[in-house]
Amino acid sequence: MTRPSAPPIMAWLQDAAARHQAGDLRGAERLYDKVLKANPNNPDALNLKGLVASDSGRHKHAITFFDLAARSLPGFADPYFNKGLALAALGRRAEALTAYAKAIEINPAYADAHLNLGLTFHTMGRASEAIDAFRTMTEKCPMDARGFYNLGACLEKSLPTTSAGNRDAAASASAAAFERALALNPGNPDIHYAYSNLHTFRGAYREAAAHLEIALRLRPHWPDAWNNLANQAEALGDRQGAVSLFDRAIADDPANVGAIVNRGMTYLALGSLSEGWEGYARRFEDPRFPFVPRRWPWPKWQGDDLRGKSILLWGDQGVGDELLYGSMIPEVAARAATCVVECDPRLAPLYRRSFPTLEIVSERGPAGGPSALGHRNFDYHCSVLDLGAIVRRNFAAFPNTAGVLRADQDHATRLRKDYLRDAPGNRVIGVSWRSINPSLTHQKGLKLADLAPVLTLPGVTFVNLQYGEVADEIAAFEDTHRVKMVNDRRIDPLIDLDAFGAQVSACDAVVTISNTTAHFAGALDVPTALYVPDGRKRHWYWFTEGNYSPWYRAIRLLRMPGDLGIEAIRHAFADVGTS
Repeated sequence: MTRPSAPPIMAWLQDAAARHQAGDLRGAERLYDKVLKANPNNPDALNLKGLVASDSGRHKHAITFFDLAARSLPGFADPYFNKGLALAALGRRAEALTAYAKAIEINPAYADAHLNLGLTFHTMGRASEAIDAFRTMTEKCPMDARGFYNLGACLEKSLPTTSAGNRDAAASASAAAFERALALNPGNPDIHYAYSNLHTFRGAYREAAAHLEIALRLRPHWPDAWNNLANQAEALGDRQGAVSLFDRAIADDPANVGAIVNRGMTYLALGSLSEGWEGYARRFEDPRFPFVPRRWPWPKWQGDDLRGKSILLWGDQGVGDELLYGSMIPEVAARAATCVVECDPRLAPLYRRSFPTLEIVSERGPAGGPSALGHRNFDYHCSVLDLGAIVRRNFAAFPNTAGVLRADQDHATRLRKDYLRDAPGNRVIGVSWRSINPSLTHQKGLKLADLAPVLTLPGVTFVNLQYGEVADEIAAFEDTHRVKMVNDRRIDPLIDLDAFGAQVSACDAVVTISNTTAHFAGALDVPTALYVPDGRKRHWYWFTEGNYSPWYRAIRLLRMPGDLGIEAIRHAFADVGTS
């Protein structure tokens, strides 16, 4: 009697896999079922049938087969990895992490499992665990560029929240990871693009541009890369060139709002105000924009006649921006029957004193949602940042008026008396030299030592107006230069802005970089020498050329790089009422 031949299971599996890869999911599944009919515990057929289910969107069904495959062959890593993919597709990311980890436990060199583990941590906002996962991937899979690329990218994205003491080391580790990724895969445009982001953060704009140019040679129709290349040109001072590059990004993708907004800000910096405001007004359409719009139920003001009408004005960015654009509030309020201003709660005391005829409201609801004003009825609303499109369409529309803020003069007088107790004949000059935003420090900040030619002037009492933790830096400077600076710990500019306004008002003059202190000094009409960075549309409101600010008559601009010495300060103060 002839024994029946064994089923050709391997041939069926190979045929099924070929159909699967060709997209014939039904044909592949029929063959997997044929294998399982002959051998119900075949781990390959169970795993691959699960993949067919996942590829068909039946993720819960797929998980059943992945579990059966894992039980059928306990040392089989693929079912755990595939289960992780299915769980992630179902939004069950914490369970997916467990599945990927099990696949790695079985096969420590399972590159895709390491990759997905790190990507899932990143998606969940667990940055440090993502970095650890990708670092492990680089150790276990040292020839896989993806691990180094993702490690570099995650380290770069973490830099803004990394402590100042660890930031340089993290940036160096990110650079090393990108370098290794490029050594393994030099023709990958994504690696060049991500590496350019690190260079941008570090202020190395030429290096960032070089990597973007390589990325665009490899992938010419890449609007975001053209947009970023334009940002580098703008940062390097080539604003006209930047406009052309933004145009290229928009030509490739007319809906690229990031490029439209960036081009608008560059137009503003160039003084083409009407074109600039038009692009800038679309900022909330960009999902990467760091601020969210307020969902007010009333129509946005577009310059309509406000006689007999009511309007709500609100701020959508930081305190410095509210002060800058707040200079337009009196003009708009004068057009309306009723004007209500919603501001940062820390600004409310100053605003109530400065705009005594207006209603100032400081109660804000959740981000992007209504505030206590939601039940009120207004004819119009408008962000103060969008007022420029209506009342600042050209330079002739800027009035030559005093600052709009009014400090608590009694408080200012007491502070000035305190500061001059030991040297009553001195002048008082406030000093601020850096931003606490780590992504901006290299763009516009100074070291306190850079200002030594000014801070060693005789007959001056210098007052620290720098917010943040700077006591150690001040102490080191005082030891080195044998000078004293008043560091009034009673005033915290990050918390009590009314007291900070009094402190700025107590000064005869201010020396600062482009930060909130500059806007306070300008709005309070205190003579100010302002160091501004060369380029960077983020600071477009200082414009490209000139030494005066149309926003604040008390400010004189010192453009960096340039003279940081005494003569520059004297020149800045000479025509604003100081000697």
